[in-house]
Amino acid sequence: MREWLRRRPGPWAMLAAAVIWQGLLLARTFAVLVTEPNQHLFTDRYDGAKNYFTFQAYLQQPFERGLLWFGQMNYPFGDYIFYTDNSPLLAVGVKLFSRYVYDLTPRGLDVYNGLLVGMMLLSTVLLVSILRRLLHSWVLIVGLSVMLPWLSPQLERLTVGHLNLSLSWVVLLGIWGLQRLYEHGEKGRPLGATVPVVVAGQTAAAFLHLYYLPIVGLYVGSFLAFWLLSSGRWRQPRLVLAGAAVALLPLLISFGLLRSLDGYYALRVPLVKQNSYDGPGLKLSPAALVHPYAYNRQHFPLESKAQPFDESTAYLGLFALWALLLVAGLYLLRRPQWQAWWRSWRLTSEARFVLLLLAATGVGLLAALGTRISLNPDGTLVLNNYLSVFYHLDRLVPNATHFRAVARFSWPFFWALHLLLLVGLDYWLRTGRSGWRWAAVPVLVLLAWLDTRDALKHYRHATVPNTISNPRFQPELTQMLTQVNTAEYQAILPIPYFHVGSEGQGLTIDDADAQSRHAYFLALRTGLPLLASKMSRTPHEQARQLLSLLQPGGPVPALKARLAGRPILVLYDDAFYRGDSTLAANQPEPEPRRIVRDGAAFIARHRMPLLAQAGTLRLYRWELE
Repeated sequence: MREWLRRRPGPWAMLAAAVIWQGLLLARTFAVLVTEPNQHLFTDRYDGAKNYFTFQAYLQQPFERGLLWFGQMNYPFGDYIFYTDNSPLLAVGVKLFSRYVYDLTPRGLDVYNGLLVGMMLLSTVLLVSILRRLLHSWVLIVGLSVMLPWLSPQLERLTVGHLNLSLSWVVLLGIWGLQRLYEHGEKGRPLGATVPVVVAGQTAAAFLHLYYLPIVGLYVGSFLAFWLLSSGRWRQPRLVLAGAAVALLPLLISFGLLRSLDGYYALRVPLVKQNSYDGPGLKLSPAALVHPYAYNRQHFPLESKAQPFDESTAYLGLFALWALLLVAGLYLLRRPQWQAWWRSWRLTSEARFVLLLLAATGVGLLAALGTRISLNPDGTLVLNNYLSVFYHLDRLVPNATHFRAVARFSWPFFWALHLLLLVGLDYWLRTGRSGWRWAAVPVLVLLAWLDTRDALKHYRHATVPNTISNPRFQPELTQMLTQVNTAEYQAILPIPYFHVGSEGQGLTIDDADAQSRHAYFLALRTGLPLLASKMSRTPHEQARQLLSLLQPGGPVPALKARLAGRPILVLYDDAFYRGDSTLAANQPEPEPRRIVRDGAAFIARHRMPLLAQAGTLRLYRWELE
């Protein structure tokens, strides 16, 4: 049996086995996305609903508007695709495919879901490539390459709504590149295509979500600094240049492209410093590392019962936690043998790499804790986290606070810790003398499978009805649309109004989730753009003009001129103008509160004729004078 386990297949055989196994798991888990088209989303709330809407609305836009333009929000100004949070790289690819090969637009959201989950195969491919250079056991290579993507904290982003942050392959690509640089640098071999592949991959990832740039860049830069300085290889210009290229070029190229392609760049107000990195919902709670997901049936003896915020999802899983407990037990009970093993293991090239990687991702873990760590429940006693890179960056580059969801910087630590444990267990299997190690390691793998099985069961039933683009799940609006000739109108004005993303004082009107979802559905069904907006970095002047629509004096002349011609279709929800609604009171500033509070008066003031009504929803016609 042991000889069979030691007989290692070729790299292509391991890759094929892992990809086929992962493909079968994906097909089984997400089958409903194919068998029940246009029926399912991973979430229809808040940012998730917005991301789905912007993806589908972009696909439905006339191709003649160009690939970089998005005109379905912030009408009549629109904006560039980079500011829509709709995974621009995927959206452009699907739009081009739909134009020149086969039209996928009617099933756009199914395609989007399929791309998001299908990219787990990339994670498996990268893990096989990484692990086969670190491990000798092919069972560990194939098994963990399949299971770990299901245990990654990033996968939880699917149901939270940050869809394009669920792609663990982006973090793994950075690790793959570091491994290649380290191996080639240690052996003095040519670097080959490693640098251009990693630079291209990370640059592309920036156009899936900009957060990938600092998340990957921080641990890549930290690893290179630790390695080159500790080994003396900082004297080798070839390695220094390669390291600088991997760490900095994706950042420079991405922002260079954004600046050159953004026609509104000159209109956007320079980024201003945000409040801090220390909002409780934005930083990592250490207890989250041992807080199991709600669907986990098996539990570690030590765990947190307090529910962490969505951003603080960071559960390490049974494999890692029990492996750490095993290491601690061996250290306490068999210290001489453990120390002898440690002295020999840490000299291996595999151990040196994963230890450096753990230290580098530890920089991100420290940053994820925030710059001020509360030491008591009410937060009156805090510890200044001088080890957070953002503690110092905050003073040097205030604009960096726009990457203030620092809990996300803990994600690479998950991978580094698992790689470290796998390398240690693999070495123990090869060199240890205890016969029971052949039972302990399979038990740990079984624990990883139990967590994976729970994840598979959870995601098999984790979808919600498609209330964004399927008429079946929006009966009230579907009924009203039969009474309105939408071709007569130029745009939709939702009341309560919302405009999120400009981040200017007095310019943010937070949306009510139910109302924005109704607006998204109406826009997709009619093809009409929204005068509302939920994007990022919208030019302040455009936001001011749009807010003038809701002010007593009416729209400013410049906006009124742009809207002259056809009427506006007004979507009004009376549910937010009853006594129990807190939407107006929860707005951040006085003018937004007034605009939301006066929605009903706005309809009456302009004597808008009622077109249709269903439940609390009404459609009105607004003829601008």
